[in-house]
Amino acid sequence: MILTPTANDEDLRLIPILDDLINQGWSVQKNFLDSATAAMLRAECLIRWQGGEFRHAGVGRGAELRIRPEVRSDHVCWLDPTIPDTPQQQQYFAIMEQLRQAVNRTLYLGLFQFEAFFAVYPPGTFYQKHLDRFRGSEERTLTAVLYLNEDWKEEDGGQLRLYLDEAGVGPHVDVLPESGTLAVFITEGRWHEVLPATRERMSLTGFFRTRG
Repeated sequence: MILTPTANDEDLRLIPILDDLINQGWSVQKNFLDSATAAMLRAECLIRWQGGEFRHAGVGRGAELRIRPEVRSDHVCWLDPTIPDTPQQQQYFAIMEQLRQAVNRTLYLGLFQFEAFFAVYPPGTFYQKHLDRFRGSEERTLTAVLYLNEDWKEEDGGQLRLYLDEAGVGPHVDVLPESGTLAVFITEGRWHEVLPATRERMSLTGFFRTRG
Protein backbone atom coordinates (compact mmCIF):
# COMPACT_ATOMS: atom_id res chain seq x y z
CA MET A 1 0.00 0.00 0.00
CA ILE A 2 1.33 3.44 -0.96
CA LEU A 3 -0.07 6.53 0.69
CA THR A 4 -0.58 9.83 -1.07
CA PRO A 5 -0.33 13.20 0.69
CA THR A 6 -3.57 14.79 1.84
CA ALA A 7 -4.47 18.10 3.41
CA ASN A 8 -4.22 16.42 6.81
CA ASP A 9 -0.60 15.41 6.38
CA GLU A 10 1.32 18.16 8.20
CA ASP A 11 4.76 16.95 7.14
CA LEU A 12 5.51 15.03 3.95
CA ARG A 13 8.48 13.39 5.69
CA LEU A 14 5.95 11.21 7.49
CA ILE A 15 4.55 9.60 4.33
CA PRO A 16 7.44 7.10 3.82
CA ILE A 17 7.27 6.15 7.51
CA LEU A 18 3.55 5.43 7.30
CA ASP A 19 4.02 3.38 4.13
CA ASP A 20 6.78 1.35 5.74
CA LEU A 21 4.83 0.73 8.93
CA ILE A 22 1.86 -0.52 6.92
CA ASN A 23 3.93 -2.74 4.65
CA GLN A 24 6.64 -4.10 6.95
CA GLY A 25 6.18 -2.76 10.48
CA TRP A 26 9.41 -0.73 10.59
CA SER A 27 11.02 2.25 8.88
CA VAL A 28 14.47 3.83 8.73
CA GLN A 29 14.75 7.39 7.41
CA LYS A 30 18.20 8.88 6.90
CA ASN A 31 18.49 12.67 7.25
CA PHE A 32 14.99 12.80 8.75
CA LEU A 33 15.92 15.68 11.04
CA ASP A 34 17.83 18.69 9.75
CA SER A 35 21.50 18.84 10.70
CA ALA A 36 21.20 22.05 12.75
CA THR A 37 18.47 20.70 15.05
CA ALA A 38 20.23 17.35 15.37
CA ALA A 39 23.45 19.17 16.32
CA MET A 40 21.62 21.18 19.01
CA LEU A 41 20.08 18.02 20.45
CA ARG A 42 23.49 16.35 20.44
CA ALA A 43 25.02 19.35 22.24
CA GLU A 44 22.23 19.29 24.83
CA CYS A 45 22.69 15.56 25.36
CA LEU A 46 26.43 16.05 25.85
CA ILE A 47 25.94 18.90 28.33
CA ARG A 48 23.52 16.79 30.37
CA TRP A 49 25.90 13.83 30.21
CA GLN A 50 28.87 15.87 31.39
CA GLY A 51 26.68 17.50 34.04
CA GLY A 52 25.85 14.17 35.67
CA GLU A 53 22.13 14.09 34.76
CA PHE A 54 22.23 10.52 33.43
CA ARG A 55 21.76 7.27 35.36
CA HIS A 56 22.50 3.64 34.59
CA ALA A 57 19.67 2.20 32.52
CA GLY A 58 17.79 -0.66 34.14
CA VAL A 59 15.87 -3.71 33.00
CA GLY A 60 12.23 -4.08 34.06
CA ARG A 61 10.09 -1.55 35.87
CA GLY A 62 8.78 -0.70 39.31
CA ALA A 63 9.77 -3.18 41.99
CA GLU A 64 11.28 -5.42 39.29
CA LEU A 65 13.70 -2.78 38.00
CA ARG A 66 17.28 -4.05 38.10
CA ILE A 67 20.62 -2.69 36.93
CA ARG A 68 22.07 -5.50 34.81
CA PRO A 69 25.13 -4.28 32.91
CA GLU A 70 25.63 -7.72 31.39
CA VAL A 71 22.34 -7.14 29.54
CA ARG A 72 22.20 -3.38 29.16
CA SER A 73 25.07 -0.98 29.82
CA ASP A 74 23.84 2.37 28.51
CA HIS A 75 22.93 5.47 30.54
CA VAL A 76 19.69 7.44 30.21
CA CYS A 77 18.27 10.87 30.96
CA TRP A 78 14.47 11.06 30.82
CA LEU A 79 12.75 14.10 29.31
CA ASP A 80 9.20 15.46 29.57
CA PRO A 81 7.74 15.97 26.07
CA THR A 82 4.86 17.96 27.56
CA ILE A 83 7.29 20.59 28.93
CA PRO A 84 10.22 20.88 26.50
CA ASP A 85 13.32 22.37 28.11
CA THR A 86 14.83 23.76 24.91
CA PRO A 87 13.72 24.99 21.45
CA GLN A 88 15.25 21.91 19.80
CA GLN A 89 13.27 19.63 22.09
CA GLN A 90 10.13 21.61 21.29
CA GLN A 91 10.74 21.23 17.56
CA TYR A 92 11.42 17.49 17.76
CA PHE A 93 8.49 16.72 20.02
CA ALA A 94 6.21 18.70 17.71
CA ILE A 95 7.28 16.42 14.85
CA MET A 96 6.64 13.36 17.02
CA GLU A 97 3.16 14.69 17.78
CA GLN A 98 2.53 14.99 14.05
CA LEU A 99 3.71 11.39 13.66
CA ARG A 100 1.41 10.24 16.47
CA GLN A 101 -1.61 11.85 14.84
CA ALA A 102 -0.71 10.52 11.38
CA VAL A 103 -0.24 6.97 12.66
CA ASN A 104 -3.56 7.11 14.48
CA ARG A 105 -5.33 8.30 11.33
CA THR A 106 -3.70 5.63 9.20
CA LEU A 107 -3.08 2.58 11.39
CA TYR A 108 -5.72 3.26 14.08
CA LEU A 109 -3.30 2.35 16.89
CA GLY A 110 -4.82 4.65 19.50
CA LEU A 111 -1.52 6.26 20.48
CA PHE A 112 -2.07 8.92 23.12
CA GLN A 113 1.24 9.58 24.89
CA PHE A 114 4.93 9.92 24.03
CA GLU A 115 7.77 9.31 26.48
CA ALA A 116 11.41 9.96 25.65
CA PHE A 117 14.96 9.92 26.95
CA PHE A 118 18.49 10.71 25.86
CA ALA A 119 20.69 7.61 25.81
CA VAL A 120 24.48 7.52 25.91
CA TYR A 121 26.49 4.39 25.23
CA PRO A 122 30.11 4.81 26.31
CA PRO A 123 32.65 2.90 24.17
CA GLY A 124 32.21 -0.86 24.48
CA THR A 125 28.67 -0.74 25.90
CA PHE A 126 25.65 -2.46 24.36
CA TYR A 127 22.05 -3.62 24.83
CA GLN A 128 21.36 -7.30 24.26
CA LYS A 129 18.46 -8.56 22.18
CA HIS A 130 15.17 -7.45 23.73
CA LEU A 131 11.62 -6.22 23.23
CA ASP A 132 10.55 -2.71 24.26
CA ARG A 133 7.32 -3.84 25.94
CA PHE A 134 7.39 -4.68 29.61
CA ARG A 135 6.21 -8.14 30.56
CA GLY A 136 2.45 -8.14 31.07
CA SER A 137 2.00 -4.67 29.54
CA GLU A 138 0.87 -3.67 26.05
CA GLU A 139 1.08 0.11 26.47
CA ARG A 140 4.29 0.71 24.49
CA THR A 141 3.13 0.36 20.90
CA LEU A 142 5.53 2.28 18.63
CA THR A 143 9.25 2.96 19.14
CA ALA A 144 11.07 5.93 17.59
CA VAL A 145 14.85 6.37 17.87
CA LEU A 146 16.63 9.48 16.59
CA TYR A 147 20.42 9.24 16.28
CA LEU A 148 22.73 12.13 17.13
CA ASN A 149 26.22 10.97 16.09
CA GLU A 150 28.28 12.99 13.63
CA ASP A 151 30.59 11.34 11.10
CA TRP A 152 29.66 7.82 12.18
CA LYS A 153 31.25 5.00 10.18
CA GLU A 154 30.55 1.27 9.88
CA GLU A 155 33.76 0.45 11.72
CA ASP A 156 32.54 2.51 14.71
CA GLY A 157 29.94 -0.21 15.43
CA GLY A 158 26.93 0.63 17.58
CA GLN A 159 24.38 -0.42 14.97
CA LEU A 160 20.75 -0.97 15.88
CA ARG A 161 20.00 -4.53 14.77
CA LEU A 162 16.33 -5.03 13.91
CA TYR A 163 15.22 -8.64 13.54
CA LEU A 164 12.67 -9.24 10.82
CA ASP A 165 11.02 -12.33 12.31
CA GLU A 166 9.03 -12.58 15.54
CA ALA A 167 11.44 -15.18 16.95
CA GLY A 168 14.35 -12.75 16.68
CA VAL A 169 16.72 -15.36 15.26
CA GLY A 170 16.47 -14.91 11.51
CA PRO A 171 17.14 -12.13 9.00
CA HIS A 172 17.92 -8.68 10.32
CA VAL A 173 18.63 -5.11 9.29
CA ASP A 174 21.50 -3.12 10.81
CA VAL A 175 20.91 0.63 11.21
CA LEU A 176 23.95 2.90 11.38
CA PRO A 177 23.36 5.48 14.17
CA GLU A 178 24.17 8.50 11.99
CA SER A 179 23.07 11.97 13.03
CA GLY A 180 19.55 12.76 11.83
CA THR A 181 18.57 9.15 11.10
CA LEU A 182 15.21 8.09 12.54
CA ALA A 183 14.26 4.45 13.13
CA VAL A 184 10.58 3.71 13.85
CA PHE A 185 9.03 0.30 14.44
CA ILE A 186 5.94 -1.41 15.80
CA THR A 187 6.95 -2.51 19.29
CA GLU A 188 5.03 -5.79 19.50
CA GLY A 189 7.21 -8.77 18.54
CA ARG A 190 10.09 -6.63 17.21
CA TRP A 191 13.27 -8.03 18.69
CA HIS A 192 16.27 -5.73 18.43
CA GLU A 193 19.64 -5.03 20.01
CA VAL A 194 22.36 -2.38 20.13
CA LEU A 195 25.78 -3.64 19.08
CA PRO A 196 28.91 -2.48 20.94
CA ALA A 197 30.51 0.71 19.64
CA THR A 198 34.11 1.87 19.66
CA ARG A 199 33.15 5.48 20.40
CA GLU A 200 30.55 7.31 22.45
CA ARG A 201 27.09 6.83 20.94
CA MET A 202 24.12 9.17 21.55
CA SER A 203 20.43 8.93 20.69
CA LEU A 204 16.99 10.26 21.61
CA THR A 205 14.67 7.31 22.14
CA GLY A 206 10.90 7.53 22.47
CA PHE A 207 7.90 5.26 22.95
CA PHE A 208 4.36 6.00 21.84
CA ARG A 209 1.92 4.49 24.31
CA THR A 210 -1.69 3.43 24.25
CA ARG A 211 -3.92 3.58 27.29
CA GLY A 212 -3.36 0.67 29.69
